[in-house]
Amino acid sequence: MILAVLLALALAGCGTAQQEASGTPPTLSPTVIPSPTPPPLTIRVPDQEGRPALMELAEDGSFYPDNGMTRIDAAQILAGLLGELPEGKEGLWADLDSSDPRYAAAASLYAAGLVKRMPGSLFRPEDELTRGDLATVLFKLSLKVAGEDRERVRQLARDLAAGALPGCGGDTCAGSPLTRGELATVLVKLAGWEPYEEDRLILSGSIPADVTQKNEAWTYITTAVMTGVGEEWSPPAPGLYRLYGWLYAVDENGALVRDQTISVWTFGPDGRYTTGDERLDGYLAEAMRASGAASLEGEEALKAAYLYVKHNFEYEITPEDGPTEANGSTDWINTRAERFLRLKGGTCYGYASTFGLMARCLGEEAHIVAGQVNEYYTPHGFVIIPEDGINWVYDVELEDTRPERHADLDLFHIENFAIYMYWYQPAW
Repeated sequence: MILAVLLALALAGCGTAQQEASGTPPTLSPTVIPSPTPPPLTIRVPDQEGRPALMELAEDGSFYPDNGMTRIDAAQILAGLLGELPEGKEGLWADLDSSDPRYAAAASLYAAGLVKRMPGSLFRPEDELTRGDLATVLFKLSLKVAGEDRERVRQLARDLAAGALPGCGGDTCAGSPLTRGELATVLVKLAGWEPYEEDRLILSGSIPADVTQKNEAWTYITTAVMTGVGEEWSPPAPGLYRLYGWLYAVDENGALVRDQTISVWTFGPDGRYTTGDERLDGYLAEAMRASGAASLEGEEALKAAYLYVKHNFEYEITPEDGPTEANGSTDWINTRAERFLRLKGGTCYGYASTFGLMARCLGEEAHIVAGQVNEYYTPHGFVIIPEDGINWVYDVELEDTRPERHADLDLFHIENFAIYMYWYQPAW
């Protein structure tokens, strides 16, 4: 009886083992080890005051806003604006050596997932960065930053791709080279800054030599190359200021004078002194540079302008220049100066108007006079600049055209009295 029970138990165990062997194995629950989530990237936004420049000027003080940017130079600038980036590996690219000092920036951007390797493991460091290249990087960056930065960076990518940023000119071609001016706009916006106010940019003397206010991105460019002053900016005292080869005026409130005439100067909407004739303004700017007066100060600058007019133009009477001007009239000044500068010569009125306007560019209160000269009261054009209560006469035309009669004639800064048989009767 006992033997039968043991046999039954043995057979039952054997059957169970066979069933387990041929049946469905028990389900196992694997242990999931989560991958570490990289921290979000941050945009390194130092306080706008006291900060370093985002971009650098060339040695000659120019910015070259229309030049392109190489991919590697742009990578360095962008990496400098971002916060802690993961460390990149060596030997990522066949055409960018790990010993190159620019390599680390590119490798960090690659480790952060912002740039990639091209076929053949190439980076093409010296190729020009395109608008599409940077728009792609910005879109990838928008996925890796947190908070308010995400939508701001994404919108920046959209605007760049759509050619909607200042300096883009509406160009939507992804393959178009990105200019330095466009990159300056992107960097300022990426930092979350607004450009400094126009008066501050102008009066700080920070506008690059080759960037004009006609460039729609000039405020961004100038902001990008400025270093913060470390404290709140204070406007200069009221007065006249020569900056960038142009004359500006500051009023009692510390603001630039715009669309207003003060004494002999008219200031346009950009705050610069203007004759009201854009072509004449251009001729004068060139004359100021050619004479050297633009880079000089005081009497030295005034004398340089005087001698430039004396030595570089000829006395010539044309049908247009023949008539004399009425005493005290001024409506001839721009016309005579423009023709004098364009034709490289004219009569006394051309000499007077050209030198007088150059003197005004230097901040001198130059009155361009249609008056009379010598004992015959001959109609004549000359310049008077008041100083310390004295009306000082400047007569470049008589000095230039009368050397055979008066070899020692010097009519630069002479007091208003009889000299060398000439006396002056201002009509104002």
